Amino acid sequence: MDKKTISHHASIKITRFCMAGIGMWTSENPRDKIISNIILSYTIVTIIIGLIIEGFDCYYCLGDLHAISYTAPCTITVIIELFKLTKFVINRSEVLAFNDYTYQTFWSIPYNDSERRILDSCNNKTIKIIVVYIIVLQLIAWEYLSIPIIESYGKNTSDRSLPFNLWFTFFPFKETPYYEICFTFESAATLSVCVCATTFTTFLFTINLYVTGQFKILQQRLETACQNKNIEKIESIKQINFIVEESYSNLQKCVELHQLLILYIERIEKLYYQIMLVQTLGSVLQICFSGFQILLGVDNSILRMMRSIVFLSGSISQLLLYSWSCHEIIAESLEVAEAAYRAHWYNLSWSKYGKSYRQALLIIIARSRRPCVLTVGKFVPVSLETFTSVFNTSLSYFTILRKMNEEIEDN
Repeated sequence: MDKKTISHHASIKITRFCMAGIGMWTSENPRDKIISNIILSYTIVTIIIGLIIEGFDCYYCLGDLHAISYTAPCTITVIIELFKLTKFVINRSEVLAFNDYTYQTFWSIPYNDSERRILDSCNNKTIKIIVVYIIVLQLIAWEYLSIPIIESYGKNTSDRSLPFNLWFTFFPFKETPYYEICFTFESAATLSVCVCATTFTTFLFTINLYVTGQFKILQQRLETACQNKNIEKIESIKQINFIVEESYSNLQKCVELHQLLILYIERIEKLYYQIMLVQTLGSVLQICFSGFQILLGVDNSILRMMRSIVFLSGSISQLLLYSWSCHEIIAESLEVAEAAYRAHWYNLSWSKYGKSYRQALLIIIARSRRPCVLTVGKFVPVSLETFTSVFNTSLSYFTILRKMNEEIEDN
C-alpha cells in the first residue's frame, strides 16, 4: 500500500511560517539562527514599545469611562500577546524541541490511504478556519493603521492623529518628520502584536486538530487490530498463529500510540496552561469593553464603530478557536474507549493471547474514560463550556458598565 507523509499540508506550512515569523521554529544552519534571533528580538522590542504607549494611554484615561473602555481592549491584547511571547521565549528550547518532535513523530512519517484521508480532512478543516481568522486579524490591524490617515486627510498638521494616543507633551509628534517616525513605530508594534496573536492561536489550533486526527487513527487501528472475523474457518495452524500474533502485535502498537498521545498532550499542556489562563481572563475584558464601545457608538464614527465590531469578532473567534479545538481533543480521546470495545476481540478468545488481549483492551477502555484535556491554568478543562462561561461573564460585566454609564449620564 502506498504511504505518504503530510508535511506538504497547507495548514502545516502556514503554522511553520507563522512560528518562523516570530523566531520560534528550528533553524537549520547558523545563518538562519542569527536571522531567527533578530526576528525574535525585533518582535519583543516592538511589542514592548506598544505596551509603553498603551500603558501611558490607560494612565491618562483613568477616571474617564468612555476613554478607558476605548483604550482597554487594545491594551489587554498587547499584555496577552506579550505574556505569550515571554512564556515562549523562556521555554524556547522546549518549544523548539516540541516542534521538532511534532514534525518527526507525526508530520513526516508515512500513512496509509485511510489514515491519510483522516489527516487530509484535518488539513481541509484547519486551513479554512485559520485563513478566515488571519484575515480578520489583519483587517483589525490595518483598520487601526488606516483610520487615522483617512480621518486626517485634508486637515491641518496640528489636527493629525496617530493610531494610538501619545501623551508626551514635550515631544512635537504631530510635526514632520516626527509624526512619520511615531507612526512607523506604532505601525511596527501593531503588526507585531497581530503576528503574535495569529501565530499562537494558529499554532495551538493546528496542533490540536491534528492530534484529534491521531486519535481517530488510533480508533481505526484499534477496530482493525484483530482483522480476521472468520479465523475459526482457517485450517492451517501456522496461518492461524501468524494472524493471532499479528493481531496482538497490532494491539501493542495501538497501546504505544495511545501512550504517545497522552504524553504529547501533557507537553502541550505544559506550554499552554498559563497562556490559557491569561487568554481566558483577557477575553472576558476584551469582549466586555468592545461590546461597550459598540453600544456607545465610538464617538459616532462609522469607521471606528466598524473597527470595534471587527475587534469584537476577532476576540470571540480567538477564544472559540482555543475552546473548540481543545473540546475536540476531549471528545476524540473519549471515543477511544468505544473503538476498543468495537474491536473483534472475541475472535481470539480461544487462543493463548486471548486473555492478554482482553486485559489490554480493558486497560485502554479504563484509561480512555479519563479524557485528555488542556486546562485553564490547571483549574478547569478548556472546552466549549469554557467559551460559553467566558461569554456569559463578559455579558455580566457589560451590563455593569452600561449601568455605570447611565448613572454618569444622569448625573
